[in-house]
Amino acid sequence: MRIGLFTDTYYPETNGVATSVFQLKKELELLGHDVYVFTVSNPKQKEKEPHVYRMPSIPFVLLKERRVSCAFAKKWYRKIKALHLNVIHTQTEFLVGHMGRRAAEKFHIPLVHTYHTLYEDYTHYLRIPGNERLKGVVRLLSRICLNRADTVIVPTEKVQKIVRGYGVNKEIIVQPTGIQLGKFGRPDWNEVHALKEKYGIKPGQHILLCIGRLSQEKNIAEILHFLKKVIDTDRDVRLLLVGDGPERANLEQIVEESGLKSYVTFTGEEPWSQIQNYYALGDVFVSASRSETQGLTYVEALASGKPLLVRKDDCLNGLLMDGVNGYAYEDEKEFLDGYQKLFDTQEGFTEVQIRESAQKLSSEAFGANIERIYQNVIEQYREKRMEGYERDAETHPMAG
Repeated sequence: MRIGLFTDTYYPETNGVATSVFQLKKELELLGHDVYVFTVSNPKQKEKEPHVYRMPSIPFVLLKERRVSCAFAKKWYRKIKALHLNVIHTQTEFLVGHMGRRAAEKFHIPLVHTYHTLYEDYTHYLRIPGNERLKGVVRLLSRICLNRADTVIVPTEKVQKIVRGYGVNKEIIVQPTGIQLGKFGRPDWNEVHALKEKYGIKPGQHILLCIGRLSQEKNIAEILHFLKKVIDTDRDVRLLLVGDGPERANLEQIVEESGLKSYVTFTGEEPWSQIQNYYALGDVFVSASRSETQGLTYVEALASGKPLLVRKDDCLNGLLMDGVNGYAYEDEKEFLDGYQKLFDTQEGFTEVQIRESAQKLSSEAFGANIERIYQNVIEQYREKRMEGYERDAETHPMAG
């Protein structure tokens, strides 16, 4: 197949969507397909990549680390048409995704869309009064966008239920993103040792690890609040925050004012090529987020052999097993109880068991499942068009 992936974020950016699309391209190519990525330009990416088309872009005014396309559309439609794509797979609801949707309509190409992000959890960035009304607009726009696709992919049943509630009437397939399991099982131990030296991590310390964007919806301030309680009984605890984002300055202020400076380390954003070494630094992966659609960092942590201590969420159904690969909490008491079980008793936990719980989310299985979805969508699209031709022939004035 000749496949077009359309995304507003891509490697070397480090976020769930960029990782998902990058991994999908790689796995589909290993299966023998020609994969073309249409995305935005990135100042960090100097080298030209095979089959990756980067459109001129500018930083998004409300999220400076994200970019939006300012491409001249006609030029890109000509490029898309010349590729003779068999299927278009959009990964964004915004400008690059709109181009992909429009191209699918113009050139009669089947359209698959993955809904990665629950945007109603991000409306606070717009700083517009009447947030609930704004959430309603977001739901409406999401419904319109998703109903233009032939098939919609979502990462979890949680998201499937939500978009059905939006009024999406197309086929919705639950397909979690897969990850390179081997990457997280093989850190560079020399590099890990150097990082421990760099951040002052000493033997015997209990390292809580949080990897991801430092933003309001990730609710990291809650982890800092719980950390103060943990310190009352465990002076060996440390929290390592790996990532960057708009909430960093506020979190650093909380750390300063709460007297947590010697217990919390901010590393900043780290390159994807090194991220497995940062997982190796931690003992337990923590998160207080309620905005995850899948939570790829949860899967990466498990693949690294790290148990989870995370806020309970429907996206964890089928992934988190209490007492086997971690604990989910709903309040401070449950967080502290989970912490005590993990570090004081460690009952029922083995690294092998934890790693095995991530096995079903391999990147190979992800690529093969998406390949089958494409094949079915192409076949259904072909049949639908043939039915349309036959109806037209029957109703044509010259018929019979």
